[in-house]
Amino acid sequence: MEDSPRASTPRSFLHLPISVRTRLILANVLIVGISIAALGAYIFYRAQQATDYLSQVLESNVRQKAVDTLTATSKGQTDSLNAIFASLRQNVNSVGLNAGSLLTHQARLGKGTYWDASQSMTRLANGSWDNVSNTDPASIFIPARQELTEPLSAEINSLRQLDFVVPSFLQGNPDLVAVYFGGPSGETIYYPNVDLANIVPPDFDVTQRPWYVAASPAKNPGHGIVWSAPYLDAAKNGLVITGSVPVYDEANAFRGVVATDVQLNRLNYLVSAIRVGNTGYALVVDKDGHLIALPDAGYKDLGETSETLPLGQSIEDAKLPPALLDAMSRMRSGQSGLETVTINGQERYLAFRPIPELGYSLAIIVPTEEMLASAVAAREKVAMSATNTQQISFVLMALILGFALLTTMLVVNTLMAPLLTLTETAEEISSGNLDARAHVKGEDEIATLARILNNMTSRLRDMIQSLERRVKDRTVALEAASFNAGRRAAQFEAVTQVTRAIGSIHNMDELMPLVAAVISQYFGFYHVGIFLNDENKEFTWLIAANSEGGHRMLQRHHKLKIGEQGIVGYVAGHGETRVARKVGEDAVFFNNPDLPETQSEAALPLRRGSEVAGVLDVQSIKEDAFSDEDLGILAILADQVGLAMENTRLFEEAGRTLREVETLYRQYVQQAWNRLPQEGPVTGYRYTPRGASPLSPAASSVESILDRNDGSARPMVVPIKLRGETIGNLVVQSQTAGAWTQDQMDLVQAVADRVAFSAENARLFDETSRRAERERLVTEITSRIRSTNDPEEMIRTAVEELRNALGATDIQIIPQLVQSGVRGPMPVVSSAATEVGGATQRGNGAKK
Repeated sequence: MEDSPRASTPRSFLHLPISVRTRLILANVLIVGISIAALGAYIFYRAQQATDYLSQVLESNVRQKAVDTLTATSKGQTDSLNAIFASLRQNVNSVGLNAGSLLTHQARLGKGTYWDASQSMTRLANGSWDNVSNTDPASIFIPARQELTEPLSAEINSLRQLDFVVPSFLQGNPDLVAVYFGGPSGETIYYPNVDLANIVPPDFDVTQRPWYVAASPAKNPGHGIVWSAPYLDAAKNGLVITGSVPVYDEANAFRGVVATDVQLNRLNYLVSAIRVGNTGYALVVDKDGHLIALPDAGYKDLGETSETLPLGQSIEDAKLPPALLDAMSRMRSGQSGLETVTINGQERYLAFRPIPELGYSLAIIVPTEEMLASAVAAREKVAMSATNTQQISFVLMALILGFALLTTMLVVNTLMAPLLTLTETAEEISSGNLDARAHVKGEDEIATLARILNNMTSRLRDMIQSLERRVKDRTVALEAASFNAGRRAAQFEAVTQVTRAIGSIHNMDELMPLVAAVISQYFGFYHVGIFLNDENKEFTWLIAANSEGGHRMLQRHHKLKIGEQGIVGYVAGHGETRVARKVGEDAVFFNNPDLPETQSEAALPLRRGSEVAGVLDVQSIKEDAFSDEDLGILAILADQVGLAMENTRLFEEAGRTLREVETLYRQYVQQAWNRLPQEGPVTGYRYTPRGASPLSPAASSVESILDRNDGSARPMVVPIKLRGETIGNLVVQSQTAGAWTQDQMDLVQAVADRVAFSAENARLFDETSRRAERERLVTEITSRIRSTNDPEEMIRTAVEELRNALGATDIQIIPQLVQSGVRGPMPVVSSAATEVGGATQRGNGAKK
């Protein structure tokens, strides 16, 4: 019986007759594709949900933001406008208070010292009174029915003191048209001077004006400022309001009303400047519904013009939408709110708030679509973003699928690559390339075989390179030893030169630049700087440098804060050597733009005894440029520089002291010889073959001696100097023909020097003798005075001794006493008198 053929079963692609490499790639692509399709469906669903949610939240937030923006804008603008009129109210009240204060002191101010109404007021032909000069700051008007009485003159004279306040007030407030005062007698003072008497009728009664009546006690018991309804000014100042305040004196008596006219042009300008959105605008109405401010955009939006709806007219006269009129009625009642109205078929936001100071109300109107434009744009942007996200997702899925295919191919190739690499490496080694290595990673068998092969080639290569390295090291060591020896010799030569300079130079300005240059030359450093601490130990100053950057630093007087700025400041404050092997890693390194190439820095303290006097700063363009030997030699140089600074300081102090001593001695010699003419006549001496003879004071001057020369003798005048001060002259005259030789002049100069020395010794001896005699007399007089305890006897003895010593004819002793806390001379005299050559004495008693 024959076997029936085996039924064929379907085979998966894993069993297809294809390579393992291809099967691995297909399996990985299939898995990734299914995963990407499922993830894409989920992302699409969640993105749609997020888009709808974000659109709702954005619209809600934008609407709330629009409401907040309009509320904040309306509040800010009303506060700003209210502040303007609050300031005007304060200023008007201030003028009213000033007027009240002036009227309180009417008895003193009304005398006409500053301005006299009786002299400056003139009665016109129509009977009214006017101030004559139109150059006065104010116009003054008195109606024809009123006489210029003395009390009225005193009142006007007092109020004219407002000239010192109101003009500056008007100048500082350009919105003010005028400031004026009205009194119960009809008198009016108007700023500025508009010649009021020639404008108003002679019987003009200011007490009947609405602003006066509104501020009078009957209508204004609270004494506050009263604002009028807006009106168009006849002088073409536009819409104007009047603020009036009553004036009371110290006795609380009503004396009149001060008022000011305020034009509302700036209010209209400020309202026109309010911008919300692209076409939003603002308007202002008063409590009676009169239009106060409306920009051109508002007229255009409401379908009105400035002719059909002028400023100051009631808003109810305009053909406005009912919803807007209802909102206007709430505005007139002082309410605040935000609502939507429809104007010309377009929905608008209407935000309104009161202006408390005037009872006005500000409204801001803006299309809702402008305020919500960001929400619409955001909704469209979110929708576009969602669409873009979906498109990008499809692209990303395609890219991920492609990336998965490439990654699969890379993984398969990676699995095969180690064996191929190992084979190629073995072929290179066999050809003699001992640097070839098998770059196989992992812990599998192929990686183990690759490591064994690499170790074998490494040992062989090391054996060959070992001998070459030994020869190279010995060569480098010999070269380094030779270089270091030369470098050390140069460094010790630098120490020698610095020491030699210290011994020969005592000027700090010459020594320190030389030291910096020597260190830079023999050590080969990029920059060498020497810093010196100031006396207050606050800053350390750069006093010498060798580099170009250092020279620039010297020109701008570079200094660093001690203990705070840089390595130098640290060393100056702590007195410890600091080395920055790599300046970028040092915490206190100061990055100086004048020294941009610095890579390493060393700073050593310069000591003057136990005190840190400065810092030696050395910088190099190489990292880690300072060896221990370098630092040791630099420390020796730092000690030498510190010693030089101390020696220089001592040398300068010694020189300064010597100069002071010489100056003092010269002053002493000059003063001593200048006193000689006061102590007795000073004459010269003349030496001739017949001997020496004194000269009279008139004939002892050089000029008189030379004048007596008839020209037959050769004169030579040599000054006799003592410590640089001329105390006389040596005049030598010779009958021998010919000029004086140098030997002769040197001989005369030597004699003059000896004469100066001898004369000074003689003066000192004479001065010492006189001082000794004076001390002897003082001692004798003192001992005689102390021989008795009787005050009167002591006074007599003192007077007698002074008379005998000085040869005086009259000596008085006047005591200085203190009586009743007042110090002054007392007319008590103890005197002794004697006749010259006689024996009679008088007044030899003492009075107390």
